Amino acid sequence: MNKTKEKVEYYLTAVDRCDRCQAQAYVRATGVSGELYFCGHHFAGMEESLSKWAFEVIDEREKLVENKLVD
Repeated sequence: MNKTKEKVEYYLTAVDRCDRCQAQAYVRATGVSGELYFCGHHFAGMEESLSKWAFEVIDEREKLVENKLVD
């Protein structure tokens, strides 16, 4: 049986950095006054408050988990 993975398009790259600690950013929150970038750790601590501020959140934390095909 041949299994294929659906290709996911990511927007954030290795050059995008967390505004708090400069680690690689996996989340971008866009609000009226601009964009904020966060690593997974800092976004987890601010997710609730950012959901009130941001009108768009791109969350690519799934890149932190190794994607495997399950039989």
